[in-house]
Amino acid sequence: MRAVILPGSRVLAASFVLSLSLSFSLSTGLHAQEGRPMTVEDVLALKSLSQVSLSPDGQWVAYVVTERDMVEDRPETDVWVVPAAGGPADVRQLTFRAGSDDSPVWHPSGEWLAFASDREGVRQIHGIRPDGGEAWRVTSHETSVGSFRFAPNGRRLGFVASPPATEADRELEEVRGRPIVRDSVYTDQWSHLYVAELENDVAAEGTRWSPDGLHVVSFVWAPDSRAVAFGARSSPVLRTTYYGATYVQEGAEAEARSVTSMPGGENPVAWDDESGLIVSGTGQLLGTFNRQLWRVPFGADGGALDPVSLTADLDANANLVHIDGARLIVSAARRTGAAVYRISLADGAAAGPPSDLTDGRHYYSGASVSADGSTMAFTAEDGGAPPDIFVTSMADFRPERLTDLNPQVADLALGDQRVESWPSRAGGEEIEGVLTLPVGYEEGDRVPMVLVIHGGPSGISSDRFNATRGAYPVQVYAGMGFAVLQPNYRGSSGYGERFRGLNRGDISGRDWVDIDSGVDAMVERGIADPDRLAVSGWSFGGHHTYWGITQTDRFKAASAGAGANDLISMYSQTDIPEFYHTYLGPKPWEDWDLYEERSAYRHVENVTTPLLIQVGERDERVPAEQSIQFFEAVRAIGKAPTILVLYPDQPHGVRSPRLQRDLMSRNVEWLTRWVLESEALVP
Repeated sequence: MRAVILPGSRVLAASFVLSLSLSFSLSTGLHAQEGRPMTVEDVLALKSLSQVSLSPDGQWVAYVVTERDMVEDRPETDVWVVPAAGGPADVRQLTFRAGSDDSPVWHPSGEWLAFASDREGVRQIHGIRPDGGEAWRVTSHETSVGSFRFAPNGRRLGFVASPPATEADRELEEVRGRPIVRDSVYTDQWSHLYVAELENDVAAEGTRWSPDGLHVVSFVWAPDSRAVAFGARSSPVLRTTYYGATYVQEGAEAEARSVTSMPGGENPVAWDDESGLIVSGTGQLLGTFNRQLWRVPFGADGGALDPVSLTADLDANANLVHIDGARLIVSAARRTGAAVYRISLADGAAAGPPSDLTDGRHYYSGASVSADGSTMAFTAEDGGAPPDIFVTSMADFRPERLTDLNPQVADLALGDQRVESWPSRAGGEEIEGVLTLPVGYEEGDRVPMVLVIHGGPSGISSDRFNATRGAYPVQVYAGMGFAVLQPNYRGSSGYGERFRGLNRGDISGRDWVDIDSGVDAMVERGIADPDRLAVSGWSFGGHHTYWGITQTDRFKAASAGAGANDLISMYSQTDIPEFYHTYLGPKPWEDWDLYEERSAYRHVENVTTPLLIQVGERDERVPAEQSIQFFEAVRAIGKAPTILVLYPDQPHGVRSPRLQRDLMSRNVEWLTRWVLESEALVP
């Protein structure tokens, strides 16, 4: 790790365990509470849960558990199962090898499940039975396998994989290396669809179905197991995402015929015998529109007709959970929560408004439904309880808990969490945010507060278990005596299409006013101490942090992660320049003044707030050059202490567990130094 430090400034000791054992004698409004406050080490020890998969008969739930291996400095993922009629005492770990075992997919028979593993170095599909035993290798493809699905009849397996490099490519590489040519790709960077016959639960050699010139990103099987529908683009280049289409193909030698090509691209997500082919997309080329689920009807001649939206009445991004002829089950964010909805179907169209299947008491996600639609497994969490798996009958929502993934959390003292709202100074728009209070907080206490601003800007801060928000260990801050406010400024998801589009053409405008108005509200309500405020955020949250400290000196400390500060240069540096067509409108050369006006770099002389900057060295989304540029300017101007930390070999999000420790620990130390302590700590 390389850290660039402002000359002449005193810095914290190099030992990052300092932040784990600091005790505070400052008067911060803390009161006695059972358990001890959370530390960075506690955050690192948390297990995460993902990829919930209910067996077709509803008898078993498979899921993936991820832990940080600090010795090997990598995440370790394994597949677990629990009987749907069981509980936490009945969980069973199925895979134990080092590396990644994930993506559990049940065979249609329900007798075994497949999973992806890199245990032989090349990612392949393996099989295992839910009652344990040795795993077996299902595929032996020459390159790593990506997504995969069983045909409904269980006799075929489809998977996405890249072809091997051609002999010509290998020979050329030996002579001239492998330069990166922008907007150009090598043969082995394409993804194709392969289909393999299954015999005795082992796949034969896969046969490539998709043709040259199509980069396959997703696929589904036809109900009769004879055809596939796949989403594809004209190139692996990221910018082609907006121009993807859906193709149907009925065999290796058959033609891949385009059945729909909506603006903005789309991907097939289901092909039901009664409801037909279902694709997901916005139907808009660029913008902040809802992602909907569309039925693709076919005419008498087999040709595709115009897609029909099934989720137009759900003002949210719809995620498919289950579909049959009578109902569509989707999950979606709802303000600071998340829910599962049912939409009745009739004659291939929605037959009534969405109805909530969940009770709104917790944050519900990761839903998976049995083949007959009678049982649903999902994760549930809230501000004081980390995610665990629950199961319920679809006829009556009465969740039964199946796992207890992080029992150690019961021994920790956590800050209470609630949702706050306030009117923005920009037009009175109602803004919500998730507020985590200090451990032991009592009403009337005025405490230091730190903003943790989400990215996107169409991200969202939710009322869920917020032990950490990426680089920012929320509950560790709560144990230090901080209140933490995570504002959902205009442009955030979860509040409908209108709200999500309110910052189009206006980034670094009213959206920042929404955030700053939240600080005012917390001060006016007697929660935040106006003399002990801090601001932080990653990605677009880093953008807001840069912008905020050029607009006000109210913050005693700032931490900007992977933020953009110069929108003119950012347009040509990021891997998604279309972002600025959406959020500013013109291209830079069409309106230089607009891009300059909304760039924090133009106002950098105003910065007096001590600033910590963190970024991955190999970030392609918001390249490190953006962080370096702002750092060098702040350092040269000399009004504010500043530190820049570059994390080697890390992308837009830091993935190395050891570097994650550094990432969080530096933020704890920065807030301690500039907000909680009257003088900087001396090594």
